[in-house]
Amino acid sequence: MATLKVFFPGRRYSSDRSFLYFLDRYIDGESVYLDYDVKRYTKDVLPLEENIDEAYMFSFEKLKDFDFSKYTEIIFIAKSIGTVVAGKIRETLKVNNARVIMLTPLNETIPYLRQTDFILTSFADTYIDANKLKKVENRYPFMSIYQDIGHSLEYPNNLKKTLTFLYENLELILNYLDTAYKDILEE
Repeated sequence: MATLKVFFPGRRYSSDRSFLYFLDRYIDGESVYLDYDVKRYTKDVLPLEENIDEAYMFSFEKLKDFDFSKYTEIIFIAKSIGTVVAGKIRETLKVNNARVIMLTPLNETIPYLRQTDFILTSFADTYIDANKLKKVENRYPFMSIYQDIGHSLEYPNNLKKTLTFLYENLELILNYLDTAYKDILEE
């Protein structure tokens, strides 16, 4: 089975950061990294909407002629603005069989969420109104909403808690890819 992993990083969360790095390392398959230039390392970043638009255009140009049909399994792994971009790309390019891991989606991501997506968010994340998701939580069986972890998916000044969170959620994601997602499709 040929697997394709497409990485849609965040504005300040590149493909070599912990969640994306470990998912790449522990999921077999070919990888495509969409390290779009969103001026992540400067203080004068573009407004969020402009960053999303630039990241989307970059991703669209890179993927518009991509032959997704060569793969039996397609996994989009997205963080922050990448969740919006991944959702738009899945819709625009009609990659309907892609499973999407949505790490800290934004409010702008909500229209692109699907029942089969893995969604990880928090009430402490200032980039999403998690209460909107909480109201429709029963529609998303693979969604976890935490109380107290920020958008960076780190606990400030608490390495042990951050690493425990990382480990536990990587396990959930790998289980989702291995069994949980397939179970919902068979029902």
